Amino acid sequence: MNLKKRLNSVCIFGVLLLLVVGCGDGNKETKVERPRDVWALRSVLDLKPRMLTLALDNQLWAAYDTQNAALYKLWKGKVNFDGPVYTTAHGPQPTAEGITYMEEPGGNPWIILKEGSSLIPKVIYKGHTTNANNRVALKYKLEYESGKFIFITEKPEFVKGEDGKAGLERKFEVTGQPEGIVLKLDIHLGSIVSEKSYSTDGDFTVKNSSSAAFSGVTVQDINGELTLNPNTTTTLTAFFFEKPNMTTQEEKLKEEEIVTALFAKSDCNTCHNKEVKTVGPSYVTIAEKYEFSERQVGKLVQKVINGGSGSFGDIPMTPHPNLSGDDAGIMVKYILGLDGEDFQEGGNDIWPDPTFELSFSAAEKDKLVSNDIQPGLAVNIYQYDILNALPDIKEKDLPIMTGIANAVHAGEDELRSLGLGSYVAIQIKGFINVKEETNVVFRIASDDGSRLTVNEKTVVDNDGNHGVEAKEGETILKKGANSVVLDFYNGVGGQALSLQWLPYGEDDFSVIPPDVFTFSPKDLKQKKAMPKVAEEKVEKPKLPGDGSALVDVHPSFDLTQARPNDFHPKIGGMDFLSDGRIVVSTWDSLGPVYIVDGVQTGDPAQMSYKMVASGLAEPLGLKVVDDTIFVMQKQELTKLIDLDGDEIIDVYETVSNNWRVSANFHEFGFGLAYKDGYFYATLATAIQPGGASTQPQIPDRGKVVKISRSTGEVEFFASGLRTPNGISFAYNDELFVADNQGDWLPASKIVHIVKGEWYGSRSVDFAGTEGMKEKLPVAWLPQDEVGNSPSQPVSINVGPYQNQMIHGEVTHGGIKRIYLEEVEGQLQGALFRFTQGLEAGVNRLVWGPDGALYIGGVGSTGNWGHYGKNSYGLQRLAYNDKTTFEMLAVRAKSNGMEIEFTEPLAEGIGEKASDYQIVQWRYEPTAAYGGPKIDEEYLKLKSISVSEDRKKVMLEFPGMKENHMIYIRLNQETVKSSSGQNLWTTESWYTLNKIPKNESMAVN
Repeated sequence: MNLKKRLNSVCIFGVLLLLVVGCGDGNKETKVERPRDVWALRSVLDLKPRMLTLALDNQLWAAYDTQNAALYKLWKGKVNFDGPVYTTAHGPQPTAEGITYMEEPGGNPWIILKEGSSLIPKVIYKGHTTNANNRVALKYKLEYESGKFIFITEKPEFVKGEDGKAGLERKFEVTGQPEGIVLKLDIHLGSIVSEKSYSTDGDFTVKNSSSAAFSGVTVQDINGELTLNPNTTTTLTAFFFEKPNMTTQEEKLKEEEIVTALFAKSDCNTCHNKEVKTVGPSYVTIAEKYEFSERQVGKLVQKVINGGSGSFGDIPMTPHPNLSGDDAGIMVKYILGLDGEDFQEGGNDIWPDPTFELSFSAAEKDKLVSNDIQPGLAVNIYQYDILNALPDIKEKDLPIMTGIANAVHAGEDELRSLGLGSYVAIQIKGFINVKEETNVVFRIASDDGSRLTVNEKTVVDNDGNHGVEAKEGETILKKGANSVVLDFYNGVGGQALSLQWLPYGEDDFSVIPPDVFTFSPKDLKQKKAMPKVAEEKVEKPKLPGDGSALVDVHPSFDLTQARPNDFHPKIGGMDFLSDGRIVVSTWDSLGPVYIVDGVQTGDPAQMSYKMVASGLAEPLGLKVVDDTIFVMQKQELTKLIDLDGDEIIDVYETVSNNWRVSANFHEFGFGLAYKDGYFYATLATAIQPGGASTQPQIPDRGKVVKISRSTGEVEFFASGLRTPNGISFAYNDELFVADNQGDWLPASKIVHIVKGEWYGSRSVDFAGTEGMKEKLPVAWLPQDEVGNSPSQPVSINVGPYQNQMIHGEVTHGGIKRIYLEEVEGQLQGALFRFTQGLEAGVNRLVWGPDGALYIGGVGSTGNWGHYGKNSYGLQRLAYNDKTTFEMLAVRAKSNGMEIEFTEPLAEGIGEKASDYQIVQWRYEPTAAYGGPKIDEEYLKLKSISVSEDRKKVMLEFPGMKENHMIYIRLNQETVKSSSGQNLWTTESWYTLNKIPKNESMAVN
């Protein structure tokens, strides 16, 4: 069927057109009320990237696929805005919910006919405009031959029929269409009752249709082709039958869906993956560690809600005080059942409560009053570097602790109260005394491995890394004394040990009581003689800035608020206008941009803010160039244009989207840096909830992109990154990126970006990166010591801190400082703590026109924020000319390191080996999430030299190795300045990529 100029058929549509919202004289356009304030939004939708969603009316939502300049979906309902920026959930993304009127099949719908031949043009999305009347227009370019374009503006609008039906008017304005060229658009019309339900003043040809009956009404789905009028306007209007919703929200969810929903709304997926270790252990590993019992579920529910550490290392788990016990129980039961173990109802059989008081007392063999057999058990405790199974303890091996226990039943708290941590072995010896020969079943419950030997026969073997598990074994005890040896070890995390029995005739296992145990003092071994602690191995107490994070603001800077009290921005990007006002984009559900005035006053009462743009997709980069605002959205670089001088953005112009994307929640776009007509941004890789890399990856991920301001052309400038949240021109006006720990990144790092270089991550192209040489970082950021989630690096040039670099930290918090130097053609340097005391984790830094540093804060759940701080922040640090005593620089020399201080050392200070601790290690990138320090060793000082002005110290020590870290810690108790100041921070982490060849220090 060919329908020509049906819009002009007054007999059919005259009445309807009178009811069309916004019809009539275009110069008298009326303002339309939309169902939400931010009604034009960019996001992922229904697992489709680069969508523009329009809340046109309560009866009609529309979504456009901007990659194809195509209408994707029309529906009545809402959008379930789910995902990190909306609900903090990791994994989900927004989805359309409600009654679907129509949905296009996807792909490029545009067709061009030229000289009888059809071709598919290249679609270039150019953005959208909104105006004061709440009207929207979408801009497209179609390239049909190289350098030849047809320009299209589409204006979608809600219309309402006389019978109340929802309708959509699509008005297309075409320019640049040459003679002889025909422009067509494939269109799907859904929920159509009859031919009277749609009209056009173009040519619409029906290609095929189908129908179905709903409530006695026959509804058609029509596939057709619309020929647009050349170089003028074409309008297509359609009205839709409201089909009954086939599914309801009240429909009962399956158990798996309930669990998935609970995990999605909690922050568990921030740190955990089902099968892969990331920040925390995988759910499967947790299931394998713990028994699936009612008691264990109860314990873990409390740990999930209250937080804590110890079961899988020392990094604490975030508390979840808002998670109900019932929801936590469902989640814990799901996790513990992943290894196939059946749930044990009721009490815990393997951990009975003892009926007596337990005791352990430290004792040494040579201090016992008698060598006769005594009550209790002899306990010898050994420390190892690493343990994955029970060690073979030799007679010559000496324990670190000895003592006497009256019985064996100790959980994690009891063992930790003895100061026992990871890689500890315990050997318990003694006798079990019985009055008559009897048959006994023994049981050991332990975390990790254990073994029971009775009368030199192995009765129970419960070896290996595991959670609290029980194993049993049966034997005959002879009358009198029976020798027992109980071996136990703990690897990392939780620890527990209980020795139980089931004597003949008893119904239940019980902890073996003290009255049957005796031991010989000869089984208490001589304790290891602890050597005098060498100066380089002194374990100093952890104080702020000395073995742990700083707490306060750097004394050389004054901190003020840079936001009104009622303004709570989660900063994604920021920069200054020429008039001194700051522009910020925020990482929240509105996707907004604000202009904030008065930030230089330091007085929130004199500050103001206004939202000038909204609906952007997670704008994590912003740059002002010639007083024009550019924003790096998740999947697009966008220019914001104000047409009428009110500063409210009218045009969201696409500068570039010339890189491939998916719908993954973690495919962030970070930025922005700008230089000589080009923007620089970074593209994060896709990950699964919890942090493991998605496979396969979109090939364009993990890269630095260079984007032409004038043409939008993209150059893939560098590769091999993971989550590069921060890019800037900094030291020597060169380009630097902060990349975050994960697979192929044993720790976070700051890298110097050089064109064509590869930075080590193999998750995007594992095969293609085989044998590639990695560009080494300028600074490794040891995980949880001084870094976790680094953000934007910038230069610092105030006071003594000239031509150095600083960067923010989202999770570890605060700002860190780096002294850089070039050694043998490689940039490398020393990392220092710099400041804390800020209101939120630091995401963005920018120097203001007043010379102050402006700090943009952000935060979310899990490890995506600085624990205990706000999730928002905007503050100002101004240098106050006060001198703070600290290491200003650490420089590599051929035979050691040179330390430069901000003030001279006091006389006689800094000249002893006890003033310094030096440790060396290396990192090795692997497919595992993060990684340990490898080949860690203490280095011994050979000599110390102090310069005449006492501002420099030369530390000579052998054993330095390239591609290693050199950690220097000063003695806070002894090292002071000539003015009497204590050290602000005592530590430096130097990334030693290269050792200078001919730069030895002079030695006094």
